[in-house]
Order: sequence, then structure tokens, then C-alpha cells
Amino acid sequence: MLAEKYRPTTFDEVVGQDRIVAQMKWYLDQPNASGHAFLLTGPSGSGKTTLAYCAGQYWGIDDFDIVKVESAECDVSRLRELYEHLPYYGVGGKGRKLYMLDEIHTLTGRASDRLLSLLESLPKHVLFIGTTTEENWASPVLLSRFVRFDLSKPRSKDIAAHLESIAAREGLPLPEDGAWAEKLVKYHGLNLRDLVNQLPVRLMNGE
Repeated sequence: MLAEKYRPTTFDEVVGQDRIVAQMKWYLDQPNASGHAFLLTGPSGSGKTTLAYCAGQYWGIDDFDIVKVESAECDVSRLRELYEHLPYYGVGGKGRKLYMLDEIHTLTGRASDRLLSLLESLPKHVLFIGTTTEENWASPVLLSRFVRFDLSKPRSKDIAAHLESIAAREGLPLPEDGAWAEKLVKYHGLNLRDLVNQLPVRLMNGE
């Protein structure tokens, strides 16, 4: 899938989230006595998971020190297991680790309580990031343990420029209309992931 092929791997490559990137960099650059806990909220396709990976890269976390937890398996016992592993350092040069929990709003009540205990005990080498499409999915007490970043869909002109770049790099047939990318975004919405994946089909169909 093209979206995976062209998924940003650094903050500098992220499309249309300059404000969020600057804020995340600021927090990650601060000397910390404990770990970081970030919550990324936003609509599907806005880049939440991508930003989580980029944050890990920016903080010097190697790929093999990233622990991604699927929400479907994130029950009380799984969170207890994560809690027990928090003290262990990563094997990369800085010893840091990233724990990612996508669709964090699907946690049950007991699991949410366990997550609160986990977040209150983050060692300074740990970055914990949850992503969600729902803003107020948990109690105010639990939400207060996160630094929250609210993403919006990238601007249409940023998406259009990204599509043009990918089309050129892939050697796709380009319409004569120089505004084809802007029109594609206008007619098919602002979900960047879907637009990138469907780009070859749209262009080959002459859209």
C-alpha cells in the first residue's frame, strides 16, 4: 500500500501537522524526572499513529524498543504485564522505550483503572502514547495524566502537494489539468491515508 510506503518516519516528513509537531518536540526536549504520557486525538486518517512513531524516532528510540499494544488484547492482565516491564530499559543506545496503545478509548472500566496506576509510575526512560478518535473517552482523573494533542485533518493544499510528490515519484500518469490534486482532495475528502492508497486508481481512471 502506498500509504505505508510513504508513511513519514520523522517529524520533518509529517504532512500538515506543524503545530502539533512543534508542541511534541517541546515536551520531548524537556528534562524529565518521570516518563512522558501523550494522548493523540483526532479523526481517522489524521496521522495519530504516524506521529506516535515519529515521536519515538525523535526521542532516540530504536524500532525494536517499540511495544505496540492492540486495544483488543489490552485487558487488566496485559496492563499488569506492561506495568511489570516498565522498569526495564530498551536495548538501544539511550535505553528508552515507547509503548503505544491505539484506540485507547476501547478499554474497559477495570482496565482504565489499571492504566491509571501504570501512568502514575512511568520511569523517565518511557514514552507512553495512546491514540483515539474520541476526545472524552475516560474520567477526568485518567485524562489528566496525559499531555493531550488534538489533531485535525491536514489542510487541502498540504495534502494536494503530498499527492503530487508521490505521483511524480511513482511515475503515475498525470492529468493535463494542473489542479488535479486539489480537485481530487475536494471531491474525495481529507483522509490522507485513503487518498494516497487510492491515488494510482484515481489517476489511471483519469480523475
